[in-house]
Amino acid sequence: MRITFVIPNLGPGGAERVATLLANHWVSQGHDVTLVTFEMPGIEPFFALEDDVAVRELAASAAPRGLASRLSTNLARVSRLRSLLRELHPDIVVAFMTEANVVALWACRGLGVPVVISERNQPDRPGLGRLHKLARRLSYPLASAMVVQTNAIAAGVAARFRIPVHVIPNPVLLEAKEACRKQGDVHLLISLGRLTHQKGFDGLVRSFTALASKHPDWRLVIYGEGPDRSALEELAAESGLQESILLPGLTKDSAGALRQASLFVLPSRFEGYPNALLEALGCGLPVVATACPGGTAEILANGAHGMIVPPDDVSAMTAALDAMMSSPDLRADYAARARPAVAGLDIAAVGWRWLDLLAGLRG
Repeated sequence: MRITFVIPNLGPGGAERVATLLANHWVSQGHDVTLVTFEMPGIEPFFALEDDVAVRELAASAAPRGLASRLSTNLARVSRLRSLLRELHPDIVVAFMTEANVVALWACRGLGVPVVISERNQPDRPGLGRLHKLARRLSYPLASAMVVQTNAIAAGVAARFRIPVHVIPNPVLLEAKEACRKQGDVHLLISLGRLTHQKGFDGLVRSFTALASKHPDWRLVIYGEGPDRSALEELAAESGLQESILLPGLTKDSAGALRQASLFVLPSRFEGYPNALLEALGCGLPVVATACPGGTAEILANGAHGMIVPPDDVSAMTAALDAMMSSPDLRADYAARARPAVAGLDIAAVGWRWLDLLAGLRG
């Protein structure tokens, strides 16, 4: 099967991680996969791609401010993608994220190529502008199918966009061994994600600050980059805990970072289907997470596989972290529950679910 996969970029985000995993799996099964981005040529993908995965860039990455400029940029994307699709002759097109979904749908109009779109975050997430909502309303009914990660999201979007909706969770690379953690004398509380308001790291810093004197052998490490870095550094400085609250930036080896951890925390205000949580569970880590809108509570089976607290509740997060940090036995109990939560989400299983869907639509 010839698959063209459209995504705005191949940076360090969760959607990009999933796209990379799927593309690598599909070529390993003998399929022809081309990843198309809006970026300029020469930008190296953040996550490693197999040599057989082709990458093509449309050189239309930046959407300038102003309605006219943004419309012009997206019209250029549609035109360039349409020309590329005529060259590639794909059997099916897959698109990830709102901008790519809309561009792919209009580029494929009249070409007779099925298009599968996918929202990778909460469809009604805060900050989604009226222009994006209008573009979705006009474009999404053109899709052959839509993929979301949870049943709750599927129920909402099926009626709204009047297209078939399929639930396929994010995949994870599971290591063969039961546990992959290496712990030292200093315990690491680790989180990963883009440094934005969505991820709730400000509340996490406040919770850790409240516990630091009680747990002097613990360090908080938040991997990622984003616009909230300065604000988080300022919070750490105000607490006087710059040596205990670390912001090392992006990591291409999230599994290696997780192996050093004693506890993982996901403090988000809303999520899609968080890859960092899946990786932590796959690494056998005990988890504290917020029951925010998105797939977190479903992944953790409402607390069966990890401790859950309300979102934006610093007191509840502080109490949960204190309980975990104080008790090796409690951490061991939740660690034993971690891998069963993602046992069915290995890339091989999830990759085949995607291929089944694509093959049916192509037929």
